[in-house]
Amino acid sequence: MTGVLEFDALLACLMGHRVLDSAVLSAAAGANPADLQAVLDGRAPTERLLRGLGPVLGLHAADLFVLAGQPVPDDLTPVTRNPHWSVSTVVYNTMVMPAENRRLLLDAIRAQPLVSREGRGGTDRPYHRYEPGFGAVLLELTHSRNLTWTCTAKALHAVTDGRIYLSASTVGGIGRGTVEPTPELVAGFAGLLGIPARDLAALGGVRLPDDLPPLHPRATDVAAVIWEARHLTTAQLQDVELTSRHLAGR
Repeated sequence: MTGVLEFDALLACLMGHRVLDSAVLSAAAGANPADLQAVLDGRAPTERLLRGLGPVLGLHAADLFVLAGQPVPDDLTPVTRNPHWSVSTVVYNTMVMPAENRRLLLDAIRAQPLVSREGRGGTDRPYHRYEPGFGAVLLELTHSRNLTWTCTAKALHAVTDGRIYLSASTVGGIGRGTVEPTPELVAGFAGLLGIPARDLAALGGVRLPDDLPPLHPRATDVAAVIWEARHLTTAQLQDVELTSRHLAGR
């Protein structure tokens, strides 16, 4: 992928960030050490290995598939493909409710019953087609959370405390390679994705300066809400929206 660190180099970088050697990582992931070493030597990772590595590296398995340039398995995609599904209202309410209510909101989302999956979920629009590159990976990671361009723009605005507010078309330009992912943008995406900023920056070879403005203090909770909500149907999300409104005192 153009402008993207190859997965063997990225995996080595992730291991370095976490001070993990190959023996410890393979044992924790339940992987054959030889298979892990083969990936570090440049072989494409298997689906089984990516699923096992996710929890050990503190990353969602679905994200590892995107980072490895592989299709996300159907069972790891969001539940619905409803084009009207949008978590933006819940994100807004999350930003204005007290900490104890954000915990209650996450509990309410997780308490929703899991529905039987019918095929592949997630956003899939004709214009969600990108040339290989770092921007494309950023957008694929947001689509894995069922976020459209508009939802992504609103989430970036939230987690960066209003410093970044892009139009939907500008977000699309990031995926298409016409808008450069600046260090502040990368940090913002890391915030809404719940991925360590240095991991995401390493993928795109982006240097994060020490004086980047911090993310909003509630960014971690927003990222968790976005991730957990991907398991909701449209009807369940509507129930969660009402709950979030109540918890936000609106």
